[in-house]
Amino acid sequence: MASNVENYFYHGFFVFLLITVVTCSIIATRLMRSSFNNRSIYLFNLFFYLGVIGFAWLWIQDLFNLAPSFRSGVVIYMISMTLLQLSIYNHDEPCRFNKIIIAHGAIFSVFAILTQNINQLALVEACYTLSVLPALIYYTTKRAVCEKNIGNTVLSMAQCILLLVPISQLSIITHEHNLATLYSLTVIAHATVFVMTGLGLITTLLVDEKKRYLELSLKDPLTGLYNRRGLQFIIEQQQLFSPNQTSSLYACVVDIDYFKQINDRYGHDGGDLVLEVFSDLMKHHLKKEDLCCRLGGEEFLLLFFAADISSARQFLDSLRETIEASQIAFQEHRISVTASFGLTNWQVNDSFESLVNRADKAVYKAKNNGRNRVEINT
Repeated sequence: MASNVENYFYHGFFVFLLITVVTCSIIATRLMRSSFNNRSIYLFNLFFYLGVIGFAWLWIQDLFNLAPSFRSGVVIYMISMTLLQLSIYNHDEPCRFNKIIIAHGAIFSVFAILTQNINQLALVEACYTLSVLPALIYYTTKRAVCEKNIGNTVLSMAQCILLLVPISQLSIITHEHNLATLYSLTVIAHATVFVMTGLGLITTLLVDEKKRYLELSLKDPLTGLYNRRGLQFIIEQQQLFSPNQTSSLYACVVDIDYFKQINDRYGHDGGDLVLEVFSDLMKHHLKKEDLCCRLGGEEFLLLFFAADISSARQFLDSLRETIEASQIAFQEHRISVTASFGLTNWQVNDSFESLVNRADKAVYKAKNNGRNRVEINT
């Protein structure tokens, strides 16, 4: 009776594991079809499909009382770990060490195939795991701390648990414990880590997708600058309008002069190019802590810090001269651009709208006074 209960539990464990793995694979496939797919999701999906094959093979061996093939299990494990590394390291940007990771996994897989007995095989697997995990744990922990993504925390915990497996394997080999203990420990630990890794990776991907969607909603697609909503979001996040603000914060509305004529003469392609180059000129001129957004059309808003109003005006005059001196190449044409600037300073009771309205009045004054100039409204 106890044996039957144990078998039911054991088979139930494998069924649960396979259902979880298949579910994770389906979610990964859905993510691949989203507009934000990247190489790491494809590798992640391969990692799961290989996991399905590996655990299904273990289950089949147990169901039909086949002699357990430790060697094939270890090789599948090494291939899946190689895919996992590639998936994690290539998530944000292409990794420079992809070839080294692949070669490392291939070399240990060859060693596993050439081993003569179970102890040597366990030793090769333990050495492989110990050579891979420290870097993975460091990387996922660093991402968890920097990005505050709970998925990376789960990933880091999973790798820490997996680190206990080679230590236990070496202990069992050294003290000549029962091989059944080694097999059971390895399967259960790998299964637990596999499920945790899957949940961690999927959570990481979903949180990152949410961040990307949020970023898209906060930025202007043409120039890459914040839109009005995005700038207001950043102001709230950084508490720029806090009553405790001690630095001198200035706002400036910038309006491209005669932009309608540029659009009429060079078409929307020419107008879009002018907006892109104009935005790049402002971004390169601003300091890291300064903010720039596109309010709409040819109108932009700058938020920056300066010692006083005179320094703020000098900063804007320098930007104005840079824009005036630029020549934008479009087809066989050279487009000259100037801009009008409306400067104001932040005051304690200011809201975003009141600050922009005051800067707007200054830019209208600049346009009425001949354009290509800086006017102040305090």
